[in-house]
Amino acid sequence: MTPYAGTPSVQAMITPTPALAADAFVRGEQLRRLELADFRGTWVVLAFAVRHRDVLELAELEEAFAADGAVVLAATPDSWDAAAHRYHAEQTVRFPILTGVAEERRLTAILDADGVVRHVGLRLSARETLAALEAQLVPALTAA
Repeated sequence: MTPYAGTPSVQAMITPTPALAADAFVRGEQLRRLELADFRGTWVVLAFAVRHRDVLELAELEEAFAADGAVVLAATPDSWDAAAHRYHAEQTVRFPILTGVAEERRLTAILDADGVVRHVGLRLSARETLAALEAQLVPALTAA
């Protein structure tokens, strides 16, 4: 069966890890620079343009993401100082928050352990993000 003209193939939609490096706020630590490539070997859930509520929802489900073998990263266009001020007292927020990331759309990207982008979508809630991760894991587990 031939795909419709102008429709990208599934293979064309699966892309390698984008180059992303940013200063990261991690509660209790000094400013440090993280790269997306630092997380190769594990699944990554990357939430762009996070709001305070998004961060708290992701933190609430962080153990569920970890149980599925994924690490959560949040990204904000805010400065490191602004993120540190906003989240330093949030005891439940343990994942890195990448700062100064210019993407302003509320997107979530899911990358597999090889750094391949497997899903990009608009983020409505942390629960839907977890469901999207689990939907990606099922084919990966059955292929293994």
